[in-house]
Amino acid sequence: MAITTVKKRVLIVSFYFPPTNAIAAVRLGKFAKYLPQFGWEPIVLTADTSKDLPQTLPSETDENNVFRTPYFAALRSSLSRNLKGNQVPPPGFSPRRFTWKQPIYRAVRLARPIYTLSILAPLITDPIGWYAHAVEKGREILDGYKIDAIFSSYGPSTSHLVACRLHQMSGIPWVAEFRDEWSSFHYARTTRLLRFLEARIEKGVVRGSSLLIAAGEGMVAQLNELHRKQVVTIHNGFDEEDYGASVPLTSKFTITYTGRIYPGKQDPTLLLKASRELYDEGKILPSNFEVRFFGGEMLGTLPLLVERYNLGELVKVHGQVPFRESVSHQKESSALLFLKWNDPLAKGIYTGKIFEYLGAQRPILAIGSFKDELVDNLITESGTGIALDSVDTIKSVLSHWLEEWRQKRQIVSHWQPRADVIQRYTRKRQAETLAQLLDEVSSAKA
Repeated sequence: MAITTVKKRVLIVSFYFPPTNAIAAVRLGKFAKYLPQFGWEPIVLTADTSKDLPQTLPSETDENNVFRTPYFAALRSSLSRNLKGNQVPPPGFSPRRFTWKQPIYRAVRLARPIYTLSILAPLITDPIGWYAHAVEKGREILDGYKIDAIFSSYGPSTSHLVACRLHQMSGIPWVAEFRDEWSSFHYARTTRLLRFLEARIEKGVVRGSSLLIAAGEGMVAQLNELHRKQVVTIHNGFDEEDYGASVPLTSKFTITYTGRIYPGKQDPTLLLKASRELYDEGKILPSNFEVRFFGGEMLGTLPLLVERYNLGELVKVHGQVPFRESVSHQKESSALLFLKWNDPLAKGIYTGKIFEYLGAQRPILAIGSFKDELVDNLITESGTGIALDSVDTIKSVLSHWLEEWRQKRQIVSHWQPRADVIQRYTRKRQAETLAQLLDEVSSAKA
């Protein structure tokens, strides 16, 4: 039952927070929005990233309770994301409108063997320079407010470092969240020795926390084994209020993807091949079919793939758009594209996008070469789409959907949404779970 009178305060420590348009900021912003309904007033300690990242995410928190500090990073965020391999175009990519960026991308690509070394990458890409500013402001917050619990969210690791220090200074119980893995991140280039050292650092930092939160079941066993602590799963989710507006469907059959594409980890090739073959067979035309991609850092393999399959008339690549516009594009679509990660090591990890798609209430077309039982089962259980792993099966499903769309302007096959399952993943429900955990750790301290 929701509590309307706020009795306790939680200090949320997160490098990302609205209006910064990042998936981490969405999660933390929604926690802050709904926690007051369950007895917790959020006080937020975050970084001022306004010069580095788009500030287009709606802020739904009392700004008087949000403290933003400067930070120092070895490289600005935009280039840091390039260094992590998310935006560097492959060799041979040279669309005319991006030619002026080619010398920069070429230099970044040539230097990759050096800057991706596990001993250097954190120093270059992590905002460790936020630590001193955040600890100083955190001390002021602890002096000015009665804080009952501290909550921090990884990544970057600096958030946990700051929370650890504030916990040591105050003795206030601390809950540490992992949206992603830290030392056990399976895509990092590292050696056994460096992985061992980083695990020791992680253990030392998190040792004082009361309990851990994982964003997916796939991290629970690993976190429990490393830290020997209670680990609770709180999934990502969607906010029903974001999806309440009525949006008319597009005039043509439209498949939409929103968000980033991680080169080497997600691959839309299967859909592009299927679209090419359907076009060659005369089953789709630019007048009745379109695939759209909305998101930042689309300058990598995607435009090259569109050129390779000569799909410029059918596939449109757009830049990043504000969050609310992204939601509108989802709701107006005939179907939504979900790209599964193409590595079996990533199994058991939900991405935030799948829950946004549940909120949009449009059929989901999940594609990928590897079977991901977690994602596949969620889509099947919720009745919200289908997961496919070959060009032929994609063509078959699209052909059925296109015919249904032509006759009824709606999709019927593989689309029987179950409200009872979908409701498990609302942001309000997730905030309620977090509030209960904060109640437990603060009561134990008392």
